Amino acid sequence: MKIHVLGYWGTYPSAGEATTGFLVETENEKVLLDCGSGVLAQLWKVCSVEDLSAVVVTHHHHDHTADLGVLGYAVLLARLAGTRTAKLPMYMLEGPSHLMQDLRGEPLIDVNLIDRNSKVNIGELALSFAPTVHPVDCLAVKFSYRGKSFVFSADSSVCDELREIATGADLFLCEASMYDGQEDNAKQAGHLTARQAGALAREADVKSLALTHYPHYGNLDDLVSQASEAFGKQAIRIRTLDVLTV
Repeated sequence: MKIHVLGYWGTYPSAGEATTGFLVETENEKVLLDCGSGVLAQLWKVCSVEDLSAVVVTHHHHDHTADLGVLGYAVLLARLAGTRTAKLPMYMLEGPSHLMQDLRGEPLIDVNLIDRNSKVNIGELALSFAPTVHPVDCLAVKFSYRGKSFVFSADSSVCDELREIATGADLFLCEASMYDGQEDNAKQAGHLTARQAGALAREADVKSLALTHYPHYGNLDDLVSQASEAFGKQAIRIRTLDVLTV
C-alpha cells in the first residue's frame, strides 16, 4: 500500500495546503480517505476523480468533509462528460441531511452507511472499523492488504477501542493535535496530545507511527519529539504529497 498525504492540518488548512485527506493506493485500487478543506485540489496532483475506486469518511466534521460536496460536483461533471460511467462507492456514517441529500442525488455516487461493526472489501483491500471518543460519532479505520495493515486513528482521545484496532499495525497514522501540558484540553475536545499518540502506538506494538492533524501553533518538531519519546522509536512528521509505504 501507498498512502499519499493530501492534507494533514486540523481545523483549517495552511495556505496552499489542506486539512485531513489521504489517498490509499494499491496495485488496482485508489481509495480517498476523508475529504477535508483543500483536499480535492491536492488530489488532482495524484489522480483524478475518474481513477477513484471508493471514498471513506471517518466522521462529519468540516476539516474531514469540507470538500465532499465539490467532490460530488466533480463526479457529476465526469458523468456528463462521459469520462466516468461506474458508480463511486462512498462509505460513511450518516451525516448532515443536506450533504447526504446532495450525495444521494448524484446517480454515480453510491452512499453506503457504515458503523463500528462494518466490514468493507474494495478489491483486495479489507476495511474494518472501531469507534473513537470524539464529540461526534467517529470511526478509526484499518486497511488490510496482502498481509500488511495500515490504521488511521481519525479523531479521538485515548480509548481502548483505538488501541485495539491499531494493535500490530505496520503503519499507524495517528492524530496529534496538542502538546505536553494540554492533556485536559485534549480529553475535553476528543483529541490526543503527541505524547499520548506515541504511548498509544507503543502499547499497540505498531511498527511505524506517523503523526497527523497538526495544530496551527507551537513548534511542530516538538510534537514529533514528544511522540517519539513515548513511542520509543522515531515518529514520522508528514508533509503534503509525502508517500508512506506499507
